[in-house]
Amino acid sequence: MDNVQKKDPWHYPRAELAAQILSVFESGLSSSFIFFAPRRMGKTEFLRKDIQPLAEAKGWNVFYFSFLDAADDPTAKFKQALEQFINTQGVMTKVKNAVKAVTKVSAGVSKVNAGIEFNNQSKIESGIKELLDRLAKRQKALLLMDEVQALANNKKNDTFIAGFRTALDMYKDNLKVIFTGSSQAGLRKMFSEAKAPFFHFGQNLVFPELDKGFTDHLCQVFKMVTQRKLNQQELWKAFTELHKVPLLARGLVERMALNPGLGITQAKQELVTEIFGNREFEDKWQNFSVLEQVILKELAGGSQHIFSKKMRERLAIKLALQELSVPMIQGTIKKLIRKGMIGKAEGRVGYSIDDPNFKNWLCQN
Repeated sequence: MDNVQKKDPWHYPRAELAAQILSVFESGLSSSFIFFAPRRMGKTEFLRKDIQPLAEAKGWNVFYFSFLDAADDPTAKFKQALEQFINTQGVMTKVKNAVKAVTKVSAGVSKVNAGIEFNNQSKIESGIKELLDRLAKRQKALLLMDEVQALANNKKNDTFIAGFRTALDMYKDNLKVIFTGSSQAGLRKMFSEAKAPFFHFGQNLVFPELDKGFTDHLCQVFKMVTQRKLNQQELWKAFTELHKVPLLARGLVERMALNPGLGITQAKQELVTEIFGNREFEDKWQNFSVLEQVILKELAGGSQHIFSKKMRERLAIKLALQELSVPMIQGTIKKLIRKGMIGKAEGRVGYSIDDPNFKNWLCQN
């Protein structure tokens, strides 16, 4: 078990959810799940600290990969990491036999640094199929594919994705997979559209929010570490006001642990000021058109019926326009989706802002 899985007292385990997912895999009822949640909502921590150790304890080979960390060349880096994992597990004995599409492997002297070059994209596809074939024939394996929507950002990945889907279909008895994503539009492009490469591949689920047990757990650990008490109800209230972003709650508690005189309300205000005073959001905001800004404000405020006549009349007055047509709003919505700012989750009415921190910034400003 690697360092990321070492016991973290601040981690709030979702043991029941992890056990349910693995039970479904082991029963053969499903071979894949797709989880959506905005960034910083705890998806990666759940994969690495709940799913992975439980699956390994049950005898699974578990491979984790973040496509967000390999956005410049996700297909090559994924294949390289998978090959290394298989070799580590003893599935392959020689690198040259792993993938025939590899034309060059270079090793760094001062650190491990393997570089792989491919003749063309079609050979990446065959390489993925061969790797997954070898992995599936030895022992049941679980693939944890984090922020997979990064693959949908470039058409050159299409052949790789198609080969990946084919191999997972072929070996679904021994290979199970969990995909996560923080872009609703990107996940739809991969999993929900009729022409999507992973159309109807698995269950599309909204990643569940943390309940009050999470903030109660933080209070308990805080007392253990500092010998001081936190008001559980106040911390839960602060967490909900921060739109239930786990990373912000952790930051809030850590701030109080380091500053004994700091209360929850003051600590939250300092955290909000620090995060939402970031120039990144201001610069992003200035690059939107006026109509994009108005629609983003409405969505941040919870508006759902963005195309209704009443809403269009109200926005037209704000923009000093005689009329704001449905096609004008539709065009703006499409632009915001392409920019990765908003999305429409499965089974949900209307649109929402993907990044909870940016949404919070809009509400604060």
